Amino acid sequence: MQALALKSWIEYDENNHFPLENIPFGCYQYDSGKIHCCTRIGDKLIDLAEIFSHFDGPLFKTLTENIFDKDTLNDFAALGKGFRIEARETIQKLFSEANAANKDAFAAAVKDVAAESMTMPVFIRDYTDFYSSYNHAYNIGFMIRGKDNAIQPNWTRLPVGYHGRASSIVID
Repeated sequence: MQALALKSWIEYDENNHFPLENIPFGCYQYDSGKIHCCTRIGDKLIDLAEIFSHFDGPLFKTLTENIFDKDTLNDFAALGKGFRIEARETIQKLFSEANAANKDAFAAAVKDVAAESMTMPVFIRDYTDFYSSYNHAYNIGFMIRGKDNAIQPNWTRLPVGYHGRASSIVID
């Protein structure tokens, strides 16, 4: 049996990649040049700093500052999984069809995503990546060592990691 989809007072096509179930986090720069954390529902961007006072769950009540009034999501991510779960549940509640009365109260926080400029959501110094599949390892090995030596004998016996450069992380 398929679960019923969540319904939002923000209208979007049923094939949209950003339904109320998919609460991604990002950052954007708005008119004044300031950067805030945001999410997306349908084709609308939601400024999370603007609605922070509505995050009233037990974890968010412990915060002394607006965690979304930041240039990146680093501080929010550092709070841990519980905060991310509570944030998603709060956003789903606030923007659910059952809370359509919030529409006017949140008007300033809801923006057309096409009119906004997204920024790098996290500050990344560097990272370690792993060859996570045979195809990934083969493709990299093929580029470096050629077809006959693409897969090293030890690949199936131990994880192969490599140092990634933060400069390879871009906004798409």
